[in-house]
Amino acid sequence: MYSSKELCAALLFATILGIQIFDSHQVTKATLNSQEWADYKTKYSKTYTSASTPEAYALFYYNYNKKLINSHNVLADRGQSTYRLAINQFTDMRLIHFKALFPKTTQPTTSSATTPPAVQAAGTSFDPITDLGLTIEVEDQGTVCNSGWAYATAKAVEIFAANENAVATPTPLSAQNLIDCAGSGTGCTKQVSQTAFDYLVVYNQPLYTKVDYKNNNLLKVQGMCVQPTTTTGTPINLASYARITDADDATMLNYVFNGFPVVIEFDPTSFAFMHYSSGIFQQPHTYGGSHYMTVIGYGTDTTTNLDYWLVLNSFGTTWGENGYIRILRDTSKPLAKSALFPTALGA
Repeated sequence: MYSSKELCAALLFATILGIQIFDSHQVTKATLNSQEWADYKTKYSKTYTSASTPEAYALFYYNYNKKLINSHNVLADRGQSTYRLAINQFTDMRLIHFKALFPKTTQPTTSSATTPPAVQAAGTSFDPITDLGLTIEVEDQGTVCNSGWAYATAKAVEIFAANENAVATPTPLSAQNLIDCAGSGTGCTKQVSQTAFDYLVVYNQPLYTKVDYKNNNLLKVQGMCVQPTTTTGTPINLASYARITDADDATMLNYVFNGFPVVIEFDPTSFAFMHYSSGIFQQPHTYGGSHYMTVIGYGTDTTTNLDYWLVLNSFGTTWGENGYIRILRDTSKPLAKSALFPTALGA
């Protein structure tokens, strides 16, 4: 048996190294008696491979992350942070496991992007939901497939088509269509949004609706590309897309204002992004990863007076502000990285 001093020293050493030590028997016992944990599993449809060690780890990380979330929100309450965190579908994971879902991607060396159209200068703010009455369905890519590249592209095309056709409530387009058919074997790992745009434009492929080509966020690898033989919705064809030079947020502002949703690459590998709940997000330290989201608007927060980008994510409505994140808009911290946007619909 170890003395109390030895145990304390071991725990201190483990804390310094970032190692989490716990008694799996005690954690499992807590799992069985915790209504909060049961409610969490129900809310997020969580299942574990066994009732012992895997679930014990999940509960431990849940409790550990919950403490960090509460500590951050104390700072927010004191005005020392511009955003808040909350429990969500990732709270039963370690940050290192969350990070592993978003490996760093490499952009293609060539592009089929065309010259973007001329547009009018941007106004002080823009939100297609309130300004245009657009209804956008927030998607959930799940927790097993790094498919943000496909979800962001599908949403960009969907919103662009809705603006072009003056449709207030567009039928959601299928990210799974892109994952399966444009994924090139890496649809759930290191794929990029340009591959999706090239699939639609260069190969002149239609993007089917979610009704006709159902999304499946439980797949850990991309599925087989099987296009529907009959359709109930109207697939969208894209004729061209354009690129925004990295760090050119001023150009992105103009195009977003004129109804061109822009797909960006973003590093999600921080505890704060993992658990973002509300407010103006300011990127903390990250570990290097890639995730793709869609910039649809911008504005100025009336509480903090901070400028922000309005960004649509694909983590479902229980993450962030009903599925959205407001990211600080600051010329010293540009957001327009690997930025692409649709520019013309096809026949």
